[in-house]
Amino acid sequence: MKTGYLTLETHPEHKGLVRVLIKDELPSTQAASPGSTVRYIVRFNDIEAGQMHLHNVLHNALIDLDNHIYRADLKKMIAAVEADDLHHKRVWIDPSLSDSEKEFIDAQTAKLKLRHKRWNTLWLIVGGFFIVLFFFMSTIGQI
Repeated sequence: MKTGYLTLETHPEHKGLVRVLIKDELPSTQAASPGSTVRYIVRFNDIEAGQMHLHNVLHNALIDLDNHIYRADLKKMIAAVEADDLHHKRVWIDPSLSDSEKEFIDAQTAKLKLRHKRWNTLWLIVGGFFIVLFFFMSTIGQI
């Protein structure tokens, strides 16, 4: 496990595209790629797992694997990171985001967390069912 920072960048000439970068040290909000703007920074205890989890949510939106560029809404990407079950901490969010955009991020985050909770509950039920089934079969002596 390697601690690191995940940053989301946008570029004014490339509307609807977001670049995901990982860094070992806290990046400056002014140190974006030329012409780009850092919009969000989050710290993960396991940065590679954090990047992988974000990619799993957004894999259909990936348009450039080498540069980690996704065709996705920035607000939805931030919500996907915020909703992740891995231990992470928001370091910085672009203050130019409006209150309505921040409310949308919070609502989307809550929606994604609820979806994660439902999937986890479903898999716990499935696992419990098979444990009971195996126990029942072993008491009958068919295993």
